[in-house]
Amino acid sequence: MPETNPILAPQVVPISFGLEPVVNALESLSLLTHVEALSGLGEWVLHTSADLPDEVRRHNDLVMIAFDMLFYHESTLASQSVTFPDYIDLLSRQDATALRDTIINRVVELPGHHPDIPKPEGDLPTADDLLSDRDRYMAHMAMCWRELSELPELLVEAHRYLTDPPALKGMIVSHLRHMWTQYLADEWERVLPMLEESVAAFETIDYSGLTPLEAIRAVTGRDVRGIWDEKLAQSQHLTFVPSAHIGPYLGGFKLGSTMRIVFGARLPRGAQAMSSALSRSELLVRLNALTDETRLRILELLTKHEELCAQDIIERLDVSQSSVSRHLSQLSATGYITERRREVAKCYSLNTDRVVDTLRALTNFLSRQ
Repeated sequence: MPETNPILAPQVVPISFGLEPVVNALESLSLLTHVEALSGLGEWVLHTSADLPDEVRRHNDLVMIAFDMLFYHESTLASQSVTFPDYIDLLSRQDATALRDTIINRVVELPGHHPDIPKPEGDLPTADDLLSDRDRYMAHMAMCWRELSELPELLVEAHRYLTDPPALKGMIVSHLRHMWTQYLADEWERVLPMLEESVAAFETIDYSGLTPLEAIRAVTGRDVRGIWDEKLAQSQHLTFVPSAHIGPYLGGFKLGSTMRIVFGARLPRGAQAMSSALSRSELLVRLNALTDETRLRILELLTKHEELCAQDIIERLDVSQSSVSRHLSQLSATGYITERRREVAKCYSLNTDRVVDTLRALTNFLSRQ
C-alpha cells in the first residue's frame, strides 16, 4: 500500500467585529505611553499627551506599562458591551490582594508566554521572590521589556505599589476614573458614530473560510506573518475592534481562545461612507505618513532600488537609527512599503499599489464634496 502524507488544510476561524468600549479605552490610554516611539498616532493621543500634568503622566505610565497585564486577564477583562465606567466600578469591587496577585503572577509567567523573551539561566523567580526582592523584580521586568531598563524610577515605584495592594488598587482605580472623566468621556462620544459605522460596514462582508492571517490582511491590509504566529495558531476566534486613535498601527492580544485585533477605524474596500468623518479619518492616517521630509526621502530612495535594508537607508540618508526605525514603522504600518526579513536584517520595498490606492481614495473623497 502506498505511503500517504496528508496535508492539513489551513486553520480557518470565525470572524467578528465589535466596539468593545473597554478594549478601546485601554488601548487609547496605552497609546499615550508610545508617543515618543510611534509617529502617526491620532490627534487625540498627541494633544492629550502634551496636556497631561507630570503626575498624571507618571501614573499613566505605571498603570499602562508596569501594570497593564491586569487588564488582559480573564478575571478582569469585561464583556464586549460593558462601558468603561462600569468596568472601573468592577475593578473597584475586586479584592486588592487578588488584583495585585493577578499582576505579579502574570509578570512571572511572561517569559514562558513570549518566545522573544530570553530565558534566564536557572529557575524563573516566583511571585514571592519578586515581591520580596526589588532588584530581582526590576531585573526580571527589564528582561521582559528591554525598554524598561531605561526607566528604573518607574520600576522602583511600581514595586512599592505591588507591596501595598490597597494603595495599588486605589491608584489604578482613581487614575482610570480621572482619565475617563477628564479626557476620554467626551472623546468617546465624539468618535462613537464613526466606530459604529466601521463595525456595521465590516459586518456586511462575508469573511468565512479565511485563515487568521488572511482575515487580518483582508480587514486591515497588513501582513502580520512572523509577528503573531504563535498566538494566531492558538486562536479559535478573531474579534476586530476599530480604534479612532491607533493610526496605521495594529494592537493585538489573546484572551482565552479569542484574539482581539485593534485597528484604525476604516471602511472595507469599495464601501460607501454614510458620513465623511470615517473617510477623513482614514485619509488622514495615509496622508500623515507623507507629511515628513525623511519619510518622503525614504520613499524616493525605494523608487530607485528594488529593495533596501534598514542599514542601507540609514547610511544613505545619514539619519540616526532610532529616527529611521520610527519612520519605517509608520510607512510599513500605513502600507506604503513592504517589509521582509533577510537573515537578521529587515529590508523594505515600495508598495506602489498602496500609493495608487491612496490617490484613488483622495480623488473619491474630494469628488463627493
